[in-house]
Amino acid sequence: MAEKQSPKNLTDPLRQYHVVTAALHQLGGGSRAVDTEDVAVRSFELAPYLFAWQKYPEQINLELVRVALSDAKKPKNGGLTSGSGRAGWRLTQRGLAWAQQSSLLDSRPASATKARGKRTAGSVDVVRRNREKARLEGSAAWQAWSKGQLVSQRDARALFRIDQYTTDEMVEIKIVRLLDMPWNDSQTDRFLKHATDILRQGAAR
Repeated sequence: MAEKQSPKNLTDPLRQYHVVTAALHQLGGGSRAVDTEDVAVRSFELAPYLFAWQKYPEQINLELVRVALSDAKKPKNGGLTSGSGRAGWRLTQRGLAWAQQSSLLDSRPASATKARGKRTAGSVDVVRRNREKARLEGSAAWQAWSKGQLVSQRDARALFRIDQYTTDEMVEIKIVRLLDMPWNDSQTDRFLKHATDILRQGAAR
């Protein structure tokens, strides 16, 4: 049973939609859709006092989690998540950037730390990461960027596997999926952020 917690003071800036965004990140919401109930359990582990029934504080109020996930989607709150209760929930680019910098991740449960920590050499995650890294480094975008040349819109779109049939929703999913991968390589991180900026410039035209 989770220990009931309370905010440090009445001006505690912690918001429910922030907690569910952090929970979603810990559960791999950058690379896959996550079920509402899974987000609820992790959110309750992070901040029980925000998601408990008043009369039964040991119980998770699932409706509060649903509302928080919907609130996190709203532009006024940063547009941190996408999805629905039926399709599952994902992080947007803004949500991923927020979660990666959030201090809430410092209080992640041990299970989350293990899940997003070191991977063994033969694990599925590492095999997938190595395969993707080889693809990135063989791309025209990488070749241009590594030589200090301008990455074209065409090459940036090819990098993220975006074509004329790719919906805006799928563009977001493809970008976040690569940005959230644990590259353990600052050069790859910089390259992907640069390629993402090129895509944004094209979308703004």
